[in-house]
Amino acid sequence: MEAVVLCGVQGSGKTTLYRDRFLATHVRVSMDLLRTRARETAFLSLCLETRQPFVVDNTNPTVADRARYVAPAREAGFRVIGYVVEVDAAVAAARNAARAGRARIPDSGLRGTTARFIRPAPDEGFDELWHATAGPEGWRIEPLLTSGRLF
Repeated sequence: MEAVVLCGVQGSGKTTLYRDRFLATHVRVSMDLLRTRARETAFLSLCLETRQPFVVDNTNPTVADRARYVAPAREAGFRVIGYVVEVDAAVAAARNAARAGRARIPDSGLRGTTARFIRPAPDEGFDELWHATAGPEGWRIEPLLTSGRLF
């Protein structure tokens, strides 16, 4: 049983990482899809109860944001893995600007997430932490070595 928590600013490539690495094996828990915390909580509970591997595809910029997934997953016996999905700020802004409708967030929202972002740390309950960046030949996945502010 595996719970994966993706962390990164809007436009960093979290959903692309999910699609490329986890689509065939894990369900996606995302506020973009579920729209409310109540629905998200119910879906997360169902994953935990049925022992369904899942990926949380939200920005998760703070310890408190991540704790709502990490703590219940650990209590249910899941292995918890975190990924920081990082991209140059200009690339994230350009990706966000190219989005339409509800998918596009205000620039102030992107700046706010960036300002609040703290790298996840093992003491939050993660079994593994990884750093993911997309490149021309695909994803580069490396162990996450430092903690503290990301941006």
